[in-house]
Amino acid sequence: MSHKALPPDTVTYNTLMQGLCQVGRPQEALNLFMEMCSYGLLPDLTTYSILLDGFCKHGHLDEALKLLKAMQEKKLEPNIVLYNILIEGMFIAGKLVVAEELFSRLFVDGIRPTLQTYSVMIKGLLKEGLSDEAYKLFRKMEDDGFTPDSCSYNVIIQGFLQNRDSSTAVQFIDEMVGKGFSVDSSTCQMLLDLESHDEIISRFLRGSSLGKKNELTFSYQVTL
Repeated sequence: MSHKALPPDTVTYNTLMQGLCQVGRPQEALNLFMEMCSYGLLPDLTTYSILLDGFCKHGHLDEALKLLKAMQEKKLEPNIVLYNILIEGMFIAGKLVVAEELFSRLFVDGIRPTLQTYSVMIKGLLKEGLSDEAYKLFRKMEDDGFTPDSCSYNVIIQGFLQNRDSSTAVQFIDEMVGKGFSVDSSTCQMLLDLESHDEIISRFLRGSSLGKKNELTFSYQVTL
């Protein structure tokens, strides 16, 4: 690439690295990163976001942390996009405490979390079986001025279903539908899978517990 008339720039390398990370080849993306730096091109936050996301999602946590340290040594501080990637990566690696520390650090560093940040945290807490903590964080998210969207609701509903708390899941479905949202296909499938051995879910699907509006919304999603 370097011998062509139009040498690649940082954007070119970012695009190539993103492609490699998306197909599960983050180490090759890192090799491109090293090549880019050797040509005097400066990586930006997008560069680090791409690589950190690739390493975290494919289980290369040590490499991700090394890259984060190298980034900070260059006086590039993580933005909210990077924090979201790192928090999700910690949950994937089973490092609950580190994920919670990163989330707390946001507020110390004066960085405002996003709806995605809360969704990542809630999903991670539910994955760890921490339903009470996830519920409290969902409500705190609302208190902090973030209005839950369809994705947020489906994340917490699926988590409670996975943790065998059908009662709370149904309460969230009722709340979600009341705000004009619908359960997605994954949530629908989970409900159908639980129908035969969960009386709460069975009553919900029969439309006897949550009302006609929920029943119609759910039927519409299943038809899709």
